[in-house]
Amino acid sequence: MPLELRTQRDGRLRKTWYGRYEINGKLIRPNLGVKIAGTPPASLSLRDKGDAIFERSRGTAQAKLDRIVEEARTVRSAGRLAEMVYEATTGEAIKSVKLDELAAEWGRLPRKHEPDERYASQCKKTLERFVEFVRTHNGKAAELAQVTRNTARAFMQAETERNVSGKTWNDTMKLLRAAFHHLLPPGALNPFADMPTKDTETVFRKPFKPEELKAILQAGKDDDFIRPIIVTGMCTAMRRGDCCMLAWKDVDLERGFITVKTAKTGQTVSIPIFGLLRDELVKQAAASERKGDTGELVFPDQAAMYTENPDGITWRVKKVLAVALGAVKPSAEALPEVSEAEAKRRGHEFIARLPDSEKKQRMLAVFDAYMDGKKTCEVKAAAGVSKGSVSGYLNEIERAVKCQIVRGRPQGGSVTAALKTDMSLLRTKRNDSERAASVRDFHSLRVSWVTIALTGGVPLELVQKVTGHKTTDVVLKHYFQPGREDFRMALQSAMPNLLTNGHQTPKEEMREMLATVRPVALRERLLKVWARL
Repeated sequence: MPLELRTQRDGRLRKTWYGRYEINGKLIRPNLGVKIAGTPPASLSLRDKGDAIFERSRGTAQAKLDRIVEEARTVRSAGRLAEMVYEATTGEAIKSVKLDELAAEWGRLPRKHEPDERYASQCKKTLERFVEFVRTHNGKAAELAQVTRNTARAFMQAETERNVSGKTWNDTMKLLRAAFHHLLPPGALNPFADMPTKDTETVFRKPFKPEELKAILQAGKDDDFIRPIIVTGMCTAMRRGDCCMLAWKDVDLERGFITVKTAKTGQTVSIPIFGLLRDELVKQAAASERKGDTGELVFPDQAAMYTENPDGITWRVKKVLAVALGAVKPSAEALPEVSEAEAKRRGHEFIARLPDSEKKQRMLAVFDAYMDGKKTCEVKAAAGVSKGSVSGYLNEIERAVKCQIVRGRPQGGSVTAALKTDMSLLRTKRNDSERAASVRDFHSLRVSWVTIALTGGVPLELVQKVTGHKTTDVVLKHYFQPGREDFRMALQSAMPNLLTNGHQTPKEEMREMLATVRPVALRERLLKVWARL
């Protein structure tokens, strides 16, 4: 266990003593933090002696090094003892998880409920990003047990610099803390233990009013792809993935119920089938029969998109919402509508004037397939081009012939362009992050269902049977979001005898009224809502 004198690049002696020792084949050379005093030997070799003051500092450094080595060996021995006890008790040897295996080992952990594929994929990407960070921050770390608190803090600081929201930051930290907790060997220090969470700003989804729901249905009535999913979400309060992956075995049209195990929580929920949804399901069943499709899924095309590109579902829904909520305004520059025959004639004349080339042939194939009523994915396959090329060719033709060609484009311009230009149409800014939070999206249909049900007097216990939430607090905090008018109407309907002949009820009297509401959880939520109004 020798001491060391080290010099700087310019040859000058460093001011403190260093030590050198080996534990389990690993060489460790710590800075002992003991100042070099006196005059060292001219050779700077510790085989030689310096003056008395120097030798006293040497003795102090040696004692410090002896203590460090003893503590290291004691910790290692205690750790090995814990490993031996574990092996003797279980008959299994403790596995030291390699850092590169973190994501894979996390995926193999036993769980009460298996996470859905999308959530598992997101978690694995986060773990892989962490591993890549550790490689650059501490290249010597090869196992989980070698990740230090400093590295863990540095990674979370890097997450802060990515401008993620407080919730995302907390979710990332909790994922890593849990992964290390389950995968570290006994006695190893969890570098994320005791790391505090950030204060988060809760941004609630806004529920749609009944008239807005009607507008949404109207805006999406001609979109046979996304309309069924919107109707399903609107009538069942199911999440996006559960709607897209709905199976026929879970649908009982005869008794009028959907009974399904939710992907997120694993809870089995029973939901009555309303007339609007029944019509959509009957239509879907008839279409599947015509196609000879005997698959298990109610919406196979939508399920395929959700599996491959869930954001594609979200984007299609947002385009419908943008039209329904008036996000796209009429414009004086809107292209005029003409008959289908006239649009075809103009398009063919424009393409005929182009010089002969492969592009001309591809454009003609795209235009003909599209004008025959094929969807974009079908046009892409028929013409042998990319989706972007389909869009580019059609827009080029439309600009040249000066009439509407692209179907589903509202008067006044592209919904996609409007959303990309102004993302605040369906979002709001956060205080704890530069990234905007979504307040109007598919999940708002779920919030709308809960809000309308509770304000309409449906018992909270029945609402929970539909949403699958185990506690009332989650339902009341995140899903019950009545507006001022909804709040007033709910109270008028529930307690008409307490109203004062059409006059506004004084605040103190209103509080007394709310104090009589049952159950207690609903009363507390109503009091909080009233305090904000």
